[in-house]
Amino acid sequence: MAAQPRRQRRKEARPAEIMAAGLKLFSERGFAATRLEDVAEAAGVSKATIYLYFDSKAELFKAIVREIASPRLGAIEGLIDGYQGSTVELLTGLHRTLRDVVGIPEIGAIIKIVLSEAGNFPDIAAFYRDEIAFRGLRNVARIVQRGIDRGEFRPCDPLTTAQSVIFPILMNRLIQEVFGPMPETDPQKFLPSHFEFVLRGLAADKEVVQ
Repeated sequence: MAAQPRRQRRKEARPAEIMAAGLKLFSERGFAATRLEDVAEAAGVSKATIYLYFDSKAELFKAIVREIASPRLGAIEGLIDGYQGSTVELLTGLHRTLRDVVGIPEIGAIIKIVLSEAGNFPDIAAFYRDEIAFRGLRNVARIVQRGIDRGEFRPCDPLTTAQSVIFPILMNRLIQEVFGPMPETDPQKFLPSHFEFVLRGLAADKEVVQ
């Protein structure tokens, strides 16, 4: 009688174990070079077991992204929707969240995989673009627009400005993934400097020469 709950717990844990093994191999070997057989072996299951949960290698990767990235985007959206303070404070909260998120190894691995494999796997690229990248940009653009509407930020294009906020952070994380930690790319130094740069650029009293 005691063995059945253990088997049940093992069955329930299998999708997470498969996703963890898949992310590790995709990051180390590349998406193209990794076979589902390799993932099955690393996860300690049969290839047939993988197909019980995931229809293909691409669907496995999408599930990984949804498991790791989507909840964090949802948390950011909840913060934006319910925030009552100033937009500077809201953007500061977002900065803290981004600082924590980009430090998560799984997030760095996903970014590395997408950027390195997008050209060969357009379906994966389109999925990440629509469900993660553009969703994140729209969230930041909402914050910028909020600041403009409240007179806290200077007039600017919110979506373009959102790219200026997000893309340097992603590039910093990608460089760390490719070359490893280096003093020149220390996120603990880069992120506060970048955030100060953003706030100064958005300040309502800032005169910009076109």
